[in-house]
Amino acid sequence: MYTHKHRSLAIIVIIVIATLLGAANPIGARDQSGTAARRVMAFYYPWYGVPNGPGGAGRTVHWGRIDVANKDIAASTHYPSLGAYDSHDPKLIDQHCRWAKDAHIDTLIVSWWGHNSYSDRAMDKILEACGKHNLNACIYYETVPRPQTAQSAARDIVRVLNKYGSHSAHLKINGKPVVFVYGRTLQELGLLEWREAAKIINSDYGPGATLVGDQFSYGSARVFDGLHTYNTAGSLQGMDPPEARKWASDTYQSWVQLADKAGKISTVTVIPGYDDTKIRKPGLAVERYGGGLYRVQWEEAIKADPHWVLITSFNEWHEGSEIEPSHTDGRKYLALTAEYARSFKASPRAVHPITASTSGVLSEKDKAQLRERLNSLQIAVLPGADSMAFWWLLDIGVDVELLTWEQVVGGELSAKRYPVLLYCAGEHYRRSVRESGDVDKTLKDYLKAGGCIMALPSLPWPFYYDEDGLAVNRSKEFGLTLRMGWENPPKGEELHFVQPERRLRHVPERFVFPPSGDLRWRGFFAGDDTKHLSLLQLRDGENNYLGDGVTYTELAGAGRVVYAWFGLLNSPHAEPLLYDLFDFVSRKLSN
Repeated sequence: MYTHKHRSLAIIVIIVIATLLGAANPIGARDQSGTAARRVMAFYYPWYGVPNGPGGAGRTVHWGRIDVANKDIAASTHYPSLGAYDSHDPKLIDQHCRWAKDAHIDTLIVSWWGHNSYSDRAMDKILEACGKHNLNACIYYETVPRPQTAQSAARDIVRVLNKYGSHSAHLKINGKPVVFVYGRTLQELGLLEWREAAKIINSDYGPGATLVGDQFSYGSARVFDGLHTYNTAGSLQGMDPPEARKWASDTYQSWVQLADKAGKISTVTVIPGYDDTKIRKPGLAVERYGGGLYRVQWEEAIKADPHWVLITSFNEWHEGSEIEPSHTDGRKYLALTAEYARSFKASPRAVHPITASTSGVLSEKDKAQLRERLNSLQIAVLPGADSMAFWWLLDIGVDVELLTWEQVVGGELSAKRYPVLLYCAGEHYRRSVRESGDVDKTLKDYLKAGGCIMALPSLPWPFYYDEDGLAVNRSKEFGLTLRMGWENPPKGEELHFVQPERRLRHVPERFVFPPSGDLRWRGFFAGDDTKHLSLLQLRDGENNYLGDGVTYTELAGAGRVVYAWFGLLNSPHAEPLLYDLFDFVSRKLSN
């Protein structure tokens, strides 16, 4: 599936916790009858067409060149047992449903690209076939129509649910039709705008909707009714089955716990393999190991005990992730799916108590005292906020003001008015509003006036891309002296975070680098002429310093900068870390 430029629109509002919690009511994973439901679901692609088919109607759609004699298709990694086919052919859809039923798949998550698109015109046929075979289907929402706002997304989803949501075969939870929201689509708006879109959908569409977002994060668990991920190939690349088992064990458990803690639908995703090298250069390939990779993921998925297991994919032939029968593998992956799906659904889901974690060291009194100090400081937030830091502040009741870029350059941002300015976005920011680089100038002036920028991002490198997606990397201009570490940590290396001084009192003095997740390391190294406090350092097995994961810096002249590596905000120590960091900063500023 194709990536898209990150886009996030902000609103001007002082957000309080009561408003936040009222926006998305936590739901349990319940089916139409109200009983706990296990499901096996597969991502399904209705975008293929051939000249003699009802969809292709004289042309080839999505396959590219088809060489029947040599069993080769230009845009397909493998060759389907059925050959190149037409997704609008009722007989083809019926066959797919029969295979899905044989494999004990319950639901097809159908890639959907807008009203009257090629995929949209197949949806009625898919729902009818699913109904015939006692299966369900739901849409995978792939892109927001322009102008890409909460309102345009909500109108689009309400319209598609008015067309298909009431169909007896459309998957519903507590009577609310399910819509999966793809990661690119999520990024087109950002979490705050999706929160607003969810409110509009549930207001304008009678039964409401069950939205399942493609992101495992603290913030996503506060916006969506369930969490999922589409593609794990980037994490599994280069792993053999034993390595994949360890990754899956660590990762799946953390996904389920995150959803359970928020009272949302939990899912894990399994893939048979992946290979998109025929359509992308250099592309990405994940070896199947004759089914071995698929087996270990399924086994760890069952142990993790989610509500739903998702399969990527039933028939994404471009990326070589299909379980549909192929010339190479025959029905092997349908048989493996049937074996494990039966096992997964053989018993009801266990009770998952929310166990005490490191967050248990924080008392309500601690949080109340911090809330009082932070509310007296006046905190502003730059647009695009979606890291845990932002949502956690809302959870503990801190009032923050979310600025627009127009406000930033329009004179409303001052160190006197807002002693603390949060950057909680990913890697994009708007560099120019009225004239080239006016945001940069405003932020530098803010620091010179004594302001404090706290960079607590959701992706590795803040201020890296501008509004056009160009890599400008202006972070150093704002005191963030970061260095490239790695995309994936060195294999076999023993990596630990350590506190050189015990300034973060609720955080362990030493703990291991995360074993899974997005592990791109960007360490902070103190610049010249700064007063630098290293709060948390990364060190290797020989105790070599690899940079700061958390730091406080007073810049030459004026201004302060705080940085936390984004991966720490997704770790088990995230809440104590945020508490200690905001406590430390509030005391520094009050002094």
